[in-house]
Amino acid sequence: MSLSHEQVQDLLPHRYPFLFVDKVTKLKSGHSIEGTFRIMTDHPFINRVGGVSVFPATLVVEALGQLAALCIRYPQGAPEPQQRAQGFLVRIDDCSFSHQVSVEEELLLTASLVKQFSTLYKFDARGFVDHRMVVKASLTLYLEF
Repeated sequence: MSLSHEQVQDLLPHRYPFLFVDKVTKLKSGHSIEGTFRIMTDHPFINRVGGVSVFPATLVVEALGQLAALCIRYPQGAPEPQQRAQGFLVRIDDCSFSHQVSVEEELLLTASLVKQFSTLYKFDARGFVDHRMVVKASLTLYLEF
């Protein structure tokens, strides 16, 4: 199963420039998810230092968190605006980067649910550029419906 950009927007409260998932390419609802985010040259959060334009590492982790939320959020469907789920990234463990993400690169994001306890969800998340892993992390999300 996949989700278009419009479906992603129906399920997440984030909007440009804070929405870091373009589309979902694979989804096994409540288990695992894969999606993409293309880093555009004109994105307002690009760091331009010393002639190199890169996407901030903290926002790459946020992209992984947004994707993981979609894995849990999808089975609930798109709620009425006043009934939106509340949620946030509560913990990041074992996060490491092997390469920075530059402009015009497409991030392939993946997340797999490892454990759930009540409203807490722990994911193994990874990000890839051109089949090379650039980030991995264990993320814990709080989601309340």
